[in-house]
Amino acid sequence: MIRHFCASAFIIDPYTKKILLVKHKKNGKWTQPGGHIEGNETPEEAAIREVYEETGLRVRLLGERFPREDDFIRPLGIQKNRRTVSDGETHMHVDIIYAAIPNDDSKLVLNTQESDDIGWFSREELEYIDCFPDIKITMDYILRNIIK
Repeated sequence: MIRHFCASAFIIDPYTKKILLVKHKKNGKWTQPGGHIEGNETPEEAAIREVYEETGLRVRLLGERFPREDDFIRPLGIQKNRRTVSDGETHMHVDIIYAAIPNDDSKLVLNTQESDDIGWFSREELEYIDCFPDIKITMDYILRNIIK
């Protein structure tokens, strides 16, 4: 099995309580922005870079730095996503996920090489779009525990 290490961010607008999602070009589902961690890049740097590349948005990752202030932000979790590619090989994406908020009022910019669409969604709207169940679970968790 081939493993890829990735980082992504669940971006919540703290005022509207909406989540920013991109419609993935390969699987057609709405998902959080993210991607592969490049060589010599930290997971935090990768999450911030991927969000900017896919959405045009600058974000601030949320979470505590533990146990020291100069340690990395503790991620929300680490997801294990498996898929089989066209040659029959199984790939695992080990995705380090973060909660984030926008830094400013930047305009969204769709990266058409990676996504078919981009948008902000309320929790209720997630029931009517094609997204993975973990998007709803993670948004609920963030709204209950991080952005109240």
